[in-house]
Amino acid sequence: MRSIGIDIGSSSIKVVEVVVGKKGLVVTKFFEHPLGTNPAFDPEIEIIEFLRSLLPTFDPATTKICMAMKQEQVSSRLKNFPFSDRTKILKLLPNELEEDLPFSMDSAIYDFKMVRTLGTSAEILAVASPKHRIESALTLFRSAGLEPSILSCEAIALANCFEKWQEAPPAGIAPPVSLGDIKTEEKQLNLNIYIGHSKTQVLVFHQDRLITVRTILWGAKNIADSIARKYEIPYIEALKEMRTKAFILLNKDSASYDQVVFSDTIAAQVREVARDIKITLLEIKSEFNALVENITLSGGGSAIQNLNAFLTQILEIPVNKTQVLRGFSIVQFEPTPRIDSVIGVALGLAIEGLKKPRNPAINLLKGEFALQNLGMQKFWERWRPTLQLAAAVLIVFFVYSFVREEVTLGLSTRTEDVLKSQAKAVARLGSKQANEKGVKTYISTQRKRSKELMDIASIAKMNSALDIFKKISEASPAKASLKLNVRRLLIQDDSVRIEGFVSNNQQLGLFKNALTGIAVAGKIEQLSPSTLTANEGASFALAFKVDRGTK
Repeated sequence: MRSIGIDIGSSSIKVVEVVVGKKGLVVTKFFEHPLGTNPAFDPEIEIIEFLRSLLPTFDPATTKICMAMKQEQVSSRLKNFPFSDRTKILKLLPNELEEDLPFSMDSAIYDFKMVRTLGTSAEILAVASPKHRIESALTLFRSAGLEPSILSCEAIALANCFEKWQEAPPAGIAPPVSLGDIKTEEKQLNLNIYIGHSKTQVLVFHQDRLITVRTILWGAKNIADSIARKYEIPYIEALKEMRTKAFILLNKDSASYDQVVFSDTIAAQVREVARDIKITLLEIKSEFNALVENITLSGGGSAIQNLNAFLTQILEIPVNKTQVLRGFSIVQFEPTPRIDSVIGVALGLAIEGLKKPRNPAINLLKGEFALQNLGMQKFWERWRPTLQLAAAVLIVFFVYSFVREEVTLGLSTRTEDVLKSQAKAVARLGSKQANEKGVKTYISTQRKRSKELMDIASIAKMNSALDIFKKISEASPAKASLKLNVRRLLIQDDSVRIEGFVSNNQQLGLFKNALTGIAVAGKIEQLSPSTLTANEGASFALAFKVDRGTK
C-alpha cells in the first residue's frame, strides 16, 4: 500500500511518500517546494500549479492522497463517554460538543480519535471543523485535479510521529474509588512544540497519547520580520539569514558586538512566544491537574541554535530538540537536519493513510464531502444509454408529480398554520418563535425542566449525614458494654469511614456486628488506622457503604 502526505504550509509545501514493505513502514520520498514571498503574487495559483505537477508521479487507483486542514480551522476537545462503541460515539458527538463549540450539527463536520479505553468507558479527542472551511480546502485541492482520500488536521497528523499508531488505543481497567482519598491523581504530561513559519502548535501527550492541542499565532516569520527591520534588509534576505545563521547566545562574554545584536534580535522574539507558552502551560496544568515533565521541539523554527537551552531557562522545564525520523528504521533518502525539522506533518499525514480500523485515521470527508464511489461512476459509463432511456420514460409521470407537489404544498401550508396557532395557544410562543424550531425548543426545555424536578424530588428524599450518624449511634452497643472513642467519622456520598479505639478486640468485634445492620449487604471493611496511637487501646478503622435513599 502506498500513501502520500501533502502538507501545505504558509512558506512551503512538503510531500512525503511512504509504503508498507515486508519489513514494515518505508519512507521512500520527501521533497519540499518553497512558496514565493512576493505579496504581489497569489499563493493559491502557485499551490495549484505545484499540485498539478504531482499528478503524473503516482497512480490514484493504488495511492492514498492525505491532506490536512489548517489547525486553526479545527477545534478539538477531550471528552469521556460511558461506552466505547465508535458508531454510538460518532452519533452523539455533535450533541456532546454543542455547549463547547459554536457549531451546530448541520454547519460542521465531526470526528474523533480514541485516546484510551477504561473498562467500558472511552476517552476521546474530538475534532470539528465548519463545513465552509472544508469546502474551501477541497475547492483548492480539486482545482489542481486532486481528490484527497483523507482530510485530517495538522496536529493529529504530527502526533503520529510520536505515538504507536500501528497499535489499538491502550485499554485499561477503570481505577477503583478510594474511600479516604478525595483528590484526583496528578497527571504527568509531555509536550511537543512545533514551531512553523506562521504559527506554533503545542501538542500535549499523556502516556504517549495526544490529549489536546493549542495553537499560538507566532512563527519563524516573526523572527525574520524582526531581522529585516533591525538591519533594514529585504524580508527574503532576512528569512535566508534566519534559516542559515540564526542563533541565541547563552554566554556573551567572548562574543562580538554584531553577534550580540543578532542574538538579542532573535531572543526578543523568542521571549514573546515563551510568554504565550507559559500561559498555555498554566492552562494545561489547571485543566488537567497535570505536571509537565519535558518539552520537545520540532518544526522549521526549531533549527535556531541554542533555542532549546534558551527556552529551558525561561520555562524552567527541560526542552530538547526531537528527531522525527529517528523512529523510522527504513528511510530511503539522506535525512538532513532541515528535513528532519519540517517533515513531521507531511509524514504524519502519509501515516494517516495507512492506519487500520482498530486505530482509524481522522477524516473530515463525511456527509456531503464523502468520496464518490468509483464503482458507481463506472456503472454509469456502462449503462448510461439505458438509464437515459429510462429517464425519458419518467417524463410521462411529470404531470402527475406536478399535481402531487401542488397538493403537498397546500397541505404543508395548512400544517404550518395549524402549528403556529397551537404554538401560540398551548406553548404561548410569540410570532417569531411560533414555528417548528420554536416548538422543538419548547419541548426540549420542558423535558429538561421535568428531569430537573425529578432530580430535585430524588435529592429531597435523600438521607442526610446526620441521619446516618443517628443510625450509627442507635446501632452501637450501650455504653456499659462498649467503651468506644471515635476520633474520625467521614461520610461522603454512600461511603462511611470510622476511626477510633475500643478497650480490646472483643469489643471491636461487638461494634462491627452492631454496624452490619446499617451497612449495605452487611459488608464492613477493616482498614489500617491513620491517626491513632497504640497506647490508647485497640485502634480500628472501619469502612462500609450505606443506603442514602436516592434511588
